Amino acid sequence: MVVENRDVLTLIPVEHPDPRVQRFGFDLTDPYVEHCWGPVVGPTATLLLRRLPVLWIERVPATITHEELSKSLGLGAGAGKNSRLVHSIDRLVRYRLARWDTDHTLEVYGQAPGLERHHVARLPEWSQRTHERLLDQHIQAIGARDQTADKVATITARLDRLEGHRSIEPTSPAAPVRSIGR
Repeated sequence: MVVENRDVLTLIPVEHPDPRVQRFGFDLTDPYVEHCWGPVVGPTATLLLRRLPVLWIERVPATITHEELSKSLGLGAGAGKNSRLVHSIDRLVRYRLARWDTDHTLEVYGQAPGLERHHVARLPEWSQRTHERLLDQHIQAIGARDQTADKVATITARLDRLEGHRSIEPTSPAAPVRSIGR
């Protein structure tokens, strides 16, 4: 779908439809988005992707006029169907980083996938090396996160077992004995 001149755009963060990207994808604020997706989708689409989490801090969904969003990205006030903003949004949709829900609502995935091989092959050498470095770091961080999650799960299970032992009702102390004749 091609964006036409509309006054207000609603931008909603959504989970990526691919569960692998949900688990292993790059947050939009991750340097990978700028350094690796940037050469693929272009600088303005990259800036737009990086700007959205800032907009979502204020309000979700973010609603903003085309003119205001365009100006905030340094693109001027143009919002027609041939504007740079519309072109950038179309690139995000084309590369499956976002999708149209309605004519005025753009759902933007909160995670970006790693680049596909054919995209990496088209990158300049410096960007290819950066892709490899950032991807390796990301994989290591996921491994560390999973190890931490496993440790937390083990500790939680141990605590649950300990709590289970405590949940057995202790025998009640003997009732106080009353003295006879008092």
